[in-house]
Amino acid sequence: MKYLICASLILAGCSSSMTEQQCADTNWHTRGISDAWSGKYLSDADEYADQCAEYDIQPDFKQWRKGYLSALHQQCPSTKAFELAASQQSYTGPCLADAEFRKTFSIGAAETRQKVELQRIETRLKEIQIAKGSANKEQQQDLSWEEYQLQQELLDIKGTLQIADPEPLNKFLFKKK
Repeated sequence: MKYLICASLILAGCSSSMTEQQCADTNWHTRGISDAWSGKYLSDADEYADQCAEYDIQPDFKQWRKGYLSALHQQCPSTKAFELAASQQSYTGPCLADAEFRKTFSIGAAETRQKVELQRIETRLKEIQIAKGSANKEQQQDLSWEEYQLQQELLDIKGTLQIADPEPLNKFLFKKK
């Protein structure tokens, strides 16, 4: 039985145009599984409608989608979503059809953007500290104001990312006089 399923999965993925018999006899659940494992997109099912329409046969898209999403859920774990999001590359692959993957990817992408912003702020704060050493009084005031604003942004981001010890780098700016 296991070999029969494997053979049907292989055959299901090989044909480019379906015959009337294939349209009538296809196990659409199995075809959905095969399509997910071969990297096809959810929208690729429309091809079956076009191919089988020639024979007045309507594919069982409910079963195809059920098989497709079950296989997709297995090959698109949350860890993969976080890895893709952390790589900062845009992803438009078939895993986005899985709702859990899409949600995790979205959360991971937002977290990655915040971490990049965090690094940008920390770098700028270090630059300000260096620049203050050779700045005149007016420039120092401007730099201190920019530093204060960046410290506020830094605290907000660290709070959102739930980073422990979200203390400002320059504590004297926050002391009460």
